[in-house]
Amino acid sequence: MAKKRGIGNIITDLEQQLNSDYNAFIGLVVDGLANDTNSPVDTGFFASSWKASTQRASPNDKKIAPWSTFGQGTRRGLIRPRFNIPSFNYKKQPTVYIGNTAEYAAAALESPKITNFVQGDISYLVKSAFQEKRIGRVFLATGSTSGSQGVGILSGRTTVSYQRI
Repeated sequence: MAKKRGIGNIITDLEQQLNSDYNAFIGLVVDGLANDTNSPVDTGFFASSWKASTQRASPNDKKIAPWSTFGQGTRRGLIRPRFNIPSFNYKKQPTVYIGNTAEYAAAALESPKITNFVQGDISYLVKSAFQEKRIGRVFLATGSTSGSQGVGILSGRTTVSYQRI
C-alpha cells in the first residue's frame, strides 16, 4: 500500500509536479521539432540541431560529420538529436529558449512545417504535458444498461452502467 503524504507537503508536491510537467513539455516540443514532419529535412542536420536552453540558441553551427558527408553518395536524411535536454526549474529558469543552432537556421525557420507545428500542435502538447495526473480510477454510475429508464425496484432494472471520471 502506498504511503500517504500529509497536506503539509502540498506546496512541495505541486512544485515538483509543475517542474516535472514543465520539463516534459520542453522535451515534447524539442522532440516534436526534431523530425521530418515538423522540420525541413535534406541531410537531417537542421532537424537534429534543436536545442533547449536558458540562453537563445546561436545559429552558427556549420554541418559536421556525419551530416557534412551527405550528398556525396552516402545516406541522406539522418535525424539524430545532437543536444541533451537539461532539466529546468520553472521558478529559477522561467524562460527557456528552444532554438536551432544550424548556420542556416534563419532561412530554414521560414518553412511552413515549423509554423504549422507552432500554431497547431503546441496547444496539444501543453494539454498533454500539463494535464492532471490520475492516481486512481473512479467510476460513476451513469444509468441502466438496458435503457434510459431508472434503475431500481420500481423500474425492474438491476444492472447499472459505470463511466470512468
